[in-house]
Amino acid sequence: MIKYKKVSAIVLIVLVALLSVSCLTTKVDISDLPDFVLNPPLATDAIYGVGYGKKSTPALSMKVAETNARADIAAQIETTIQAALTDYVQEAGVDDNTQTITFTESITRQITDTTLSGATPQKRVPMDDGSFWVLMVYSKQQLISSFEEVTKSFERNEDAAFAEFKADEALKMLNSQLENNPTTSSPVE
Repeated sequence: MIKYKKVSAIVLIVLVALLSVSCLTTKVDISDLPDFVLNPPLATDAIYGVGYGKKSTPALSMKVAETNARADIAAQIETTIQAALTDYVQEAGVDDNTQTITFTESITRQITDTTLSGATPQKRVPMDDGSFWVLMVYSKQQLISSFEEVTKSFERNEDAAFAEFKADEALKMLNSQLENNPTTSSPVE
């Protein structure tokens, strides 16, 4: 019975120690990170995005990292920032016996809504914990092509075309009036 209690106590101590160690936060060693994470490439002919993913399987981790890298590129192309700041101060009391209550709240939301066609992974780096880092590249030529596709699909509506026609007709009439009825002025005596 004494051996059982002794073994139980040792097992309990080991379990508590293991649980304590597992609950500690793990420090990230930045030397283990791929170079492109801390120093993403800069180029005049491309936009680079960096993404990270850690899920239950390596394949899912890689997909999430690619999605995050695309989101990084999209944020560099177009981002809408919405922000709100609430600052509240209240002071009450008499003479030297006053109390001040302050409250500050800052909320920022970043929204990106861009279609990326042609962004491709340049590097995929698996980590020991099953996570992935991905470097995605989106050429500026691809960006220009995307905008050209959007402008091709844009159709003017009839109202805009009619307004443009009427403006053109008005300019023609003005030019005709100026050519046929030149203004002459004489000094007032």
